[in-house]
Amino acid sequence: MEDDMSNHDLACSQILKFLQSFPSSTLPNPSTPCGSLSMNELELLLSSKKTSLPPHLLSTSLISLGDLGRKEIRHLPGDAGTSLSFEMGRDYLKQFGVDYKLVAGNHDLEGMDEFETDSENINSFTSYFPTSSISPSKPYWSSTHQNLHLIGLSTTRFRAALHSSHEVYIDSEQMNWFEDEVKGNLDKQVIVFSHAPPLGSGLRLLQDVHLRNGCAFLNHSGELGKAQRFINIVKKYKNVKAWFSGHYHLSHDFSDSLSLKEGCLFVQCGVMGGKSSRDGKRQSRVCRFGEEKMEVWTVNHHSGGSGVKDCEFDLKSGEIKYTREFEDGNGDFVRTHVPEEEDGCYSKVQNTESTVLDNVKDRVCWWHMECGRVLGLHDNKLFEYDEMTLSPLGIVVDDLEGKEVIVADEGRVLILRDEGCEDLSSLHVVQPNEDGSYWKRFQGNKLRRMEEKKRIDIARRIVEDMGN
Repeated sequence: MEDDMSNHDLACSQILKFLQSFPSSTLPNPSTPCGSLSMNELELLLSSKKTSLPPHLLSTSLISLGDLGRKEIRHLPGDAGTSLSFEMGRDYLKQFGVDYKLVAGNHDLEGMDEFETDSENINSFTSYFPTSSISPSKPYWSSTHQNLHLIGLSTTRFRAALHSSHEVYIDSEQMNWFEDEVKGNLDKQVIVFSHAPPLGSGLRLLQDVHLRNGCAFLNHSGELGKAQRFINIVKKYKNVKAWFSGHYHLSHDFSDSLSLKEGCLFVQCGVMGGKSSRDGKRQSRVCRFGEEKMEVWTVNHHSGGSGVKDCEFDLKSGEIKYTREFEDGNGDFVRTHVPEEEDGCYSKVQNTESTVLDNVKDRVCWWHMECGRVLGLHDNKLFEYDEMTLSPLGIVVDDLEGKEVIVADEGRVLILRDEGCEDLSSLHVVQPNEDGSYWKRFQGNKLRRMEEKKRIDIARRIVEDMGN
């Protein structure tokens, strides 16, 4: 899981209590993907491990899914992406006395006041966490534990992002290495760790901020083929069995926090700290791996650290058994709708007649445009979906209140019109982007936005001085 470094003492003691009471079973070599812990937490865990941790848990491992720290006041030493942040993380993680690995998240490259380039920021990260099996300067890695082959993928750009800096971007060299790792370990069960999930993972519950800004999935804002490549690798190589990701800051209680796609179990990991939670829940994942089985557990930090088994997953057959009830509530964040035939408004737009939708507020509908793009209407917004995976790509129109939606000319033209108004002045033609997509990038590169703000501040001071 991912989280900041503060206020976790209680959560850690709860995890420790849960681990101590964890029953021994036929599953050897348990592994615990979990998040950043404070010094006090590690002292508790290390002390207890030496004295009372059950023998069958001594092979426990720690995986951090990125975003080591973030403060309320940004861009200070010790904040996300700074050397001090990495140093603090290294000092307490090494005291665990257990194997640990990290992947870099978007905020881990946000040390813009300390480093001028992304490569400098990455070099600092890897100097504190030289976990790579390829090169000390690479933030991605692999390791083998008996029948398991673990792979960690890290983002490599923030300042150089084409759109939102918070997109988790996997460069081409790393992507090629990833496929080679999967292909070269066909005799093992491959478990993948990344800060954000891949497109097509089926983890449906996305916040408005990630979907609006094109930073919900790996390589979300780039070429669509690069974003689709991850799920295509999962399809092609059946040894990719599980994929853990964070980034969304959501809990494990929703049915979509676990998703089985193409024989791979995608697992959403939440957060420990209350300030980092987007739905008010604080939870940790604990997983146990055996030769052919995997168990996924949730530790609930709101109920004294009680644990519940989420599922049992057969690594060989790909069958999953859910072992508890899940919620399907919407929460206070955007729920992206996955198109289904029973929605009753599916259209291939195969005729010359126009499709006109009024009263769109309560409608659920989508169209395959002539160009192949898939547009969906729900929650009073117009979305674009990936044609291959039917995953949401972004928002085309943010608010359709009082509008009619018209799809015309065999799906070549998308029109918005004021509801009930035939005046041509109310028409708005939704134009595709240069790459043929329709969804809008609402947030630009953070470094450029900061530079723009600085210029505005300078201009205001100059004008104020002129007025005096």
